[in-house]
Amino acid sequence: MYSDEAMHGQDINSPEAARTIRSVLYSINLVVVAYLSILLILYIQNGQVTESLITALSLIPILAALELTRRGKIQSVGGVLAVALLVMVTALATTGQGIHDIGIMAYPSILLIISLIVRKNSFIFLTALAILCTAWLIFGEEYGFFRPTAPAFPRMIDFLIVGGVLLVNAYFIRLVSNTLHKSLVQRSEDLQKRLNAETALREAATTYRAMVEQTKVVTYRDIADLKGSSLFVSPQIENLIGYTPEEWTITPEFWKSLVHPDDLPNVMSSLEKFIATGKNTFSEYRLRTKDEQWVWVRDESALIMDEGEASPHFIYGVLIDITEQKNAEHALKQREAVLSAVAKTAQLLLKARNWRTQINEILKLLGEATSASHVYVFENHPGPDGNMLSSQRYEWAAKGIQSELDNPDYQNTRLHPIPGIEDWFNSLSSGKYFYGSAQQHPEYWEKFFELKGLKTILDVPILVNGKWWGIIGFDDFVNELPWSQAETDALLAAAGNIATAIERQLADEELRDSENKFHLTFHQTFVPMVISRKNDSVILDVNLAFCKATGYSQEEAIGKTGRELNIWGSSEGRDLLMDMLKKKGVVNEFKIDFRTRDGETRTGLLSVVEVQIAAEKCLLYTVFDISEIEQLVNELKSKNDELQAFTYTVSHDLKAPLVTISGFMGYLDQDIKKGDTERIAKDIQRINDAIAKMQRLFNELLELSRIGRMTNPPETIPFIEVVNEALGLVEGRLEEKQVKVKVEADLPSIFGDRARLVQVIQNLVDNAAKFMGDQKNPLIEIGANRSGNECVFYVRDNGIGIAPEFHERVFGLFNKLDAATEGTGIGLALVKRIIDYHGGRIWVESQGLGKGTTFLFTLPH
Repeated sequence: MYSDEAMHGQDINSPEAARTIRSVLYSINLVVVAYLSILLILYIQNGQVTESLITALSLIPILAALELTRRGKIQSVGGVLAVALLVMVTALATTGQGIHDIGIMAYPSILLIISLIVRKNSFIFLTALAILCTAWLIFGEEYGFFRPTAPAFPRMIDFLIVGGVLLVNAYFIRLVSNTLHKSLVQRSEDLQKRLNAETALREAATTYRAMVEQTKVVTYRDIADLKGSSLFVSPQIENLIGYTPEEWTITPEFWKSLVHPDDLPNVMSSLEKFIATGKNTFSEYRLRTKDEQWVWVRDESALIMDEGEASPHFIYGVLIDITEQKNAEHALKQREAVLSAVAKTAQLLLKARNWRTQINEILKLLGEATSASHVYVFENHPGPDGNMLSSQRYEWAAKGIQSELDNPDYQNTRLHPIPGIEDWFNSLSSGKYFYGSAQQHPEYWEKFFELKGLKTILDVPILVNGKWWGIIGFDDFVNELPWSQAETDALLAAAGNIATAIERQLADEELRDSENKFHLTFHQTFVPMVISRKNDSVILDVNLAFCKATGYSQEEAIGKTGRELNIWGSSEGRDLLMDMLKKKGVVNEFKIDFRTRDGETRTGLLSVVEVQIAAEKCLLYTVFDISEIEQLVNELKSKNDELQAFTYTVSHDLKAPLVTISGFMGYLDQDIKKGDTERIAKDIQRINDAIAKMQRLFNELLELSRIGRMTNPPETIPFIEVVNEALGLVEGRLEEKQVKVKVEADLPSIFGDRARLVQVIQNLVDNAAKFMGDQKNPLIEIGANRSGNECVFYVRDNGIGIAPEFHERVFGLFNKLDAATEGTGIGLALVKRIIDYHGGRIWVESQGLGKGTTFLFTLPH
C-alpha cells in the first residue's frame, strides 16, 4: 500500500500502519489548506490577482485530496497533493521572481513529505516532475518564455513562505530521525529473534532426529507422483518388515511389491486422489515382511509444496504398525460372525422337522463364519462285528477345496485311539473338543496331513442323549486358525444345537412309534380301556374289549359320560375314585363295582392315569374284571383262616412244653451241681439257647402266617410318622451300636396298614444296625426318590454290604447269609410279604462287601 521506504519500521500492511499514515496525511492536508487560505487572503489584500487565482485553483485538488484521505485512498492522496503543490509553486514562481522566488524552497519539502506516502515508481515520477519545474523556471526565463519580476523588499508573504517551509522541514526531519531510530531498534530485535529461532530450529531438528530414530513409527519421504518413489525411510522399517532402509529405497517402486495384492488397488486409488486434492489422508493396508508374513500398517501422510508452486514436490508420512489392532478387530468380527452363525443354525434347526434337510446350509454358515476350508459331520454307527465305526455324512468345502464326501478313507472307519494323536479319541469320546496342528503333532502331521496341505483341525463332539453320536469338524488349508475360547464355546453350542435337533427328531419318531403302538395295543388288547376328557369326563374312545365286557358298542359309549351310561356300580365308589385321582393324580388297581349294559353288576380293578392327547388332558382307564377271581379269593380266604387257626394252635401248644422244659432246667442245674458243674452249665446254656431260638421261630412263623390280613383298616399316613414310630422301637439297638440315623425332610404320605408298615421300617433299620461290622461312623439314611408318579423309598446304610449274588436270596424264608448272627432268617421275608401285600415291590442294591447296602421299595400313596 505504501512505498518500500516507508519509515515507520513496521509492517506497512498492518491496520496500525494504515491508520498512522492516514492521520499524517489528513494533518498535512489541513495544514496545506489553512496555509493556502492565508496566502489567498494576502494576495487579495495586495491586489495580486494572478497569484490569487493560482492559489484559489490550487485549493481545488487540495480539498479533493482531503476527501480522498477521509476515504482511505492513500496512494491517490499522495499523488494529487504532490502534483498540485509542485504545479502551484511553479506557477507562483513563474509570475513572481522565477528561479529566485523564495517559494521554490517548498520543492524539497514536498518531495520529503511525499516520499513517506507514495510507492517507489510514483516517487521517481514526482522527483522528475520537480526537476522539470526547476528546468522551466531556469530555461523558461533564459529563452524568454516568461519574464520574472524584480526582487522586492521582504514582505509578510515571503516570511510566511520561508517560515512554513522551515517548520514543515523541521517536523519531517524529526519524524524521519525517529523512524530511523525505531527501525534500527526493530531490526536489532528482529535479528535477535532470528538468532533465537535458528537456535530453536537446530534443537528441534536434533529432537526430531532422535524422535524419528527412537520411536517405533516409521517415517518416510517420497516423490509426489503415482510411482511414489522413496527418497528416505527411517531405520525402524527394518524392525517392521525386516528390510533395511537401503533395500527399501534402492528400487524406486520397491514398496509396491510388498503391498498385499488385495490392498494395492485401493492404495493406488487413494494415492492418486491424495496428490490431486492435497487433503491429508490415511490408509490401512498389509505389507509382506522379509520372512513372508503379513503386517498391517496405517499410512498417514501430507503433501509438501514450495511457496508459489502449483504442484507438490514431496510426500512426507509415517507408517504405524497396527497388526495387533487389526488382529483383535478380525478376532472380534469373526467371533461375532460365529455367534451369529450359531444363532442362525439354532433357528434353522428349530424350524426343521428333519435336521438332515438343513445340515448342509448349517455347515455353509459355520464354514463362512469361521473362515474354515472344510466343515464336515461324521456319524458313529455299529459295524457288522459290533465295533463302532464312523462315516462322513455331510460336508461344506470352500472354493478351491476338494470334496472328501466320497473318499473311502472316511467311510466305515473304526473308532479307536489313533497312534500319534491318541488324545483325539480320548477327548472326543469323553465329550471334549480336539484341536490339532503340525506344531502339536509333527510326526503324525507329516505322515498323513502334510501332503494334503492341512494346517489345523478342530473336531467338536456331538453328544445325543449323553452318548457320543459323532463329530462336527473344521479343517483349514490356509492358516492355523487361532481359535479363541469364546469361538470354541460357540462351536460347542452349535454341536449342542445339532444334538438337540437329533434328540428331538428321535423323540418325535419314538413318540410316533409309541402312538402307533398305543393305538394298536389300545384296540387289540383284551383289557377293557376307556379314554375320557379330564375336564368334563366325556368318553373320547373305547376299545373292543370294553365293548365286550360292558355290552356297549363304540357308537353308544363315545360322546357320553360314565354317569350317562350308568356304568358305575355305586356313586360312593365313583366319588372315592375321583377323590383319590384328584389327590394323587393316578389310581392303581382300585377295586370297584361296575354295571354292564344289561344291568349286571361286576367287580373290577380300575387303574386311571392322566395322558396328554393333542394338547388336551385326558384320563386313561383300564379295568380288569376280577368277578371270578373274587369268588376264588373268598374261597382261599376261608381256607387260609383255617390254616391260620391250625398254625396258631400248633404254635400255642408248642409253647407250653417249652416253658415247662425251661423251668425244669433251673431245677436240673441245682440237682447236678455235685457233678461236673462247668460242663453241665454249658449244656444247660445250650438247651436254653435252643429253647429261646425255638420261641422266636414260632413267634415269627405266627407273625408270618398273619400277613395277608390287615390288623388295621388302610389309611393315608405321613411316612415320617411311620419312620419315627419304628425308630422308637429299635432305639436300644441303635444306641448299643452307636448308629446315627439321618431322615430326609418332606417325606410323602403313604396308604396302607400303619402297624404292618411300621414293621417294615423296624426290620430294615434293625437289620442295618445289626450288620454294621467295624464301621467307625455307622450311618443309616431314610428317604424317598420321586420320579413321575412313582415314589421309591429307601433305607441305606454304610455297613458290611451284600455281594451281588445274594441280592435275591436275602428275601427267602430262613435264608441267613451269616449263620453265626442272631435271628431266624424270617425278618426280610416278613418285610417282603408286607410290601407285596400293599401292592409294592422291594429290592436291594449294594456294590459289594464293605460298601454298604440300600433297601428300596415302593408303596401306594
